[in-house]
Amino acid sequence: MLDVVRIQPFLVAIIAGACAQLIKVVSFLVLEKKVNYRRFVQTDGSPNMHSAAFSGLTVAVGFYSGFGSLAFAFAVCVTAIIVVDTMNVKNATSRQAEAILLIMDRVRKRKPAAQRRNSGLSYTPMDVATGMAVGIFVAMLLV
Repeated sequence: MLDVVRIQPFLVAIIAGACAQLIKVVSFLVLEKKVNYRRFVQTDGSPNMHSAAFSGLTVAVGFYSGFGSLAFAFAVCVTAIIVVDTMNVKNATSRQAEAILLIMDRVRKRKPAAQRRNSGLSYTPMDVATGMAVGIFVAMLLV
């Protein structure tokens, strides 16, 4: 177990994800003038933690193993899948939440609320892009 922690790309991924979460806490503090410690563990918002961690990991693997290596190619493929799925799964979850709320309104015989949108459940491309930027920056800083 300790050998895994010593691998530099692994540490870069952890630090990049932690930095993304820390940025969320600090930005909430600046905008709302209060500390929200839940932002440390919430995965929604900008920058996206998943894209930060995997982008950092991919760049660190590139520096560590070479940008022409099989390990780097594998890391790029996994990161691409993670980034695309992060947006798609969260957006699908958001649409499901909207459908469930509509069904609940109909069961309760209420008029459906006009275009309810639970924005806390979906990532924007900007959330993912800023996460990737954080991950790449952390990897370049640490490797």
